[in-house]
Amino acid sequence: MMDNATSLKIAIVGRPNVGKSSLFNRIVGARKAIVEPHSGTTRDRLHADIRWKGKSFTIIDTAGFEAAAPGDMAELVLKQIRIGIEEADIILFVTDGITGIAGQDRELSSILRKTSKKVYLVVNKIDSESDTIKTMEFYSLGLGEPYAVSAMHGRGIEKLCNDLAKGAQKSDAKDSAKSVKVAIVGRPNVGKSSYLNAILERERAIVHSVAGTTRDAIDTDFKYKERDYVLIDTAGIRHNAKIDEASDFYGSVRSKEAIKRSDAAIVLIDGSEGLTKDSVRIIDLCREEGKALVLAVNKWDLVKGAETSKYRDRLIMNMNAVKDIPVVFISCKTGRNVKASLDVIWSVCEKSKTGIGPDKLADILKSLNNATEISSKRIKFKFLIQEGVSPPGFILGVKNAKDVSENLKRFVENFFRKIYDFEGVPIRIRFEKEVFDFGGDIKGRP
Repeated sequence: MMDNATSLKIAIVGRPNVGKSSLFNRIVGARKAIVEPHSGTTRDRLHADIRWKGKSFTIIDTAGFEAAAPGDMAELVLKQIRIGIEEADIILFVTDGITGIAGQDRELSSILRKTSKKVYLVVNKIDSESDTIKTMEFYSLGLGEPYAVSAMHGRGIEKLCNDLAKGAQKSDAKDSAKSVKVAIVGRPNVGKSSYLNAILERERAIVHSVAGTTRDAIDTDFKYKERDYVLIDTAGIRHNAKIDEASDFYGSVRSKEAIKRSDAAIVLIDGSEGLTKDSVRIIDLCREEGKALVLAVNKWDLVKGAETSKYRDRLIMNMNAVKDIPVVFISCKTGRNVKASLDVIWSVCEKSKTGIGPDKLADILKSLNNATEISSKRIKFKFLIQEGVSPPGFILGVKNAKDVSENLKRFVENFFRKIYDFEGVPIRIRFEKEVFDFGGDIKGRP
């Protein structure tokens, strides 16, 4: 993660389907934005931090610019484009060399000429030297000499980035070891983007009543109580059988990738709907990935006559694993408990890093072997070692791992949870006959 205070911000703008996301991906060097052959795939502003020849940039991909009717989705998209332009230091105005200048190009160029920002006019889809002649008409936009590039094939990208680097200041990469990456996940339309906006207290992501508005996983740096967070707003995760469009599929894939690269996940559910099957699948996915986890019941302002304790009991009835997960009751509309949820997220991340010393492990092993549930089955664990954190992992030595039933495994996990506060943290426990220290003796043997 770069230091955004010194990193140059570059916004990519243009009408739909001219290749903005392809250019973004080419510069970033990864398929980060969703690219499809039809227009309107990118709706929110998508950020990525990169370094080019020792210089730092924040690249901002925006949705396609088109005329907006009041109150419709296009008006919200246009608002996001304007915000992207305002927060940028440099604008990459992308046009289509194959179709030529369109009405939206002239309208957007008029807006850009009125800004004080440096504007680079980029004519995309110039795949060969012979195609360069197609750039000539773009001089009429009044934005200077155009850059002839092919985002698809990488042609002209190095020259463009070299010129961008001339205006960038050198900055050291920020140490992200102390930051917490938080995936904001849930099924479509439960308020994930509203949650992000409520934290930031500004519109960072589009909020609209139509499900599936957010399609990319969008990273935002945020500082709260002197703690650094990376908030990852994601597309709604649908059950595979409900996915109709390719963009929904890729959005769901990106959301799952966001969970994998996060430290913690906050799963939002709609308080008036409760715990749906899709929400249960998402919680299971987060636990399988070993992520610290918080469950947020959103739209609590619309839930009438319900007590939080009884509501939580009903959640546990629907999914027993919820008993091990902190539940916060929030309202993105009123702001209730939204910022406070960040404290809970930080707390579960700290618990996920729990390391237990050898002496304490020896005490746990002794207490576990003395438990009636263990001694009555004539099982004795030989050793206990910790093999990792985030999530905490342990290995218990046993004569025959096949003797450990699923019920006994649950008992052992609950035993650990009673001794240590692992609320919101998956723990991994393996039962092995012996653990070798390569070149040495067997670990943990008495």
